[in-house]
Amino acid sequence: MKKAFLSFALCFFLMQAFSQSQTNAEYSIGLKIISLEELPKILNEVKSTSKYYLSPLNGLIFKANDNQISYRFQVYTYKNNNFTFENECKNCEIVTGNYKSLDIKLGFERSIVYSDLQPFYGLDFGFQKINFDGASRNPGNSTLLYNANVEKNGALFYPFIGLKYNFFKALTISVETGIDFYYSDDKEIKSSPNNTLISQNHYRRWEFNTRPIGLLSFEYSFGFN
Repeated sequence: MKKAFLSFALCFFLMQAFSQSQTNAEYSIGLKIISLEELPKILNEVKSTSKYYLSPLNGLIFKANDNQISYRFQVYTYKNNNFTFENECKNCEIVTGNYKSLDIKLGFERSIVYSDLQPFYGLDFGFQKINFDGASRNPGNSTLLYNANVEKNGALFYPFIGLKYNFFKALTISVETGIDFYYSDDKEIKSSPNNTLISQNHYRRWEFNTRPIGLLSFEYSFGFN
């Protein structure tokens, strides 16, 4: 009888703990603090091993909250003025240049429980635009082989899981991980050192890129009922 009572008390306590702290705010706005992710392929980039890129403080998030579901909108950018990779094969070419991207995503996340600490899952759909301007060089003697300009435009979907913590009524920190599935329209232009056109290619391809830290965000909620 005592064990049954203790079990009931424990279950009651857990139910209460998981039913207290889901925010009843109508809206949230947040800052993308950091992400760690693979990036889409440029030219014939060698990707035999995963390479992850860190991008801090480069995006905004807006959410409309409805009980356990939040409908969310994100926009963020990434810039790297020394983006370097091996092209065609290992030790064939070294390509270095300026990489810029813009991501716009719309989706939802759903909390699994009501508590201060909330696991969640969700799905985003979006658009990604990438521009790359760089040059390919011989890895042995750094001789310029050609200049390259790449433009990628495409649609993506991003399933994710995460965990968030409401440490004050209106303040939340959230972290998630997921995979970008990306279908892009690629335009590639290669030109010689004297700007003579070498080749111009246009094609489409599917890619997927893992995001160990897809989003670490700090959010402020408002419009409480």
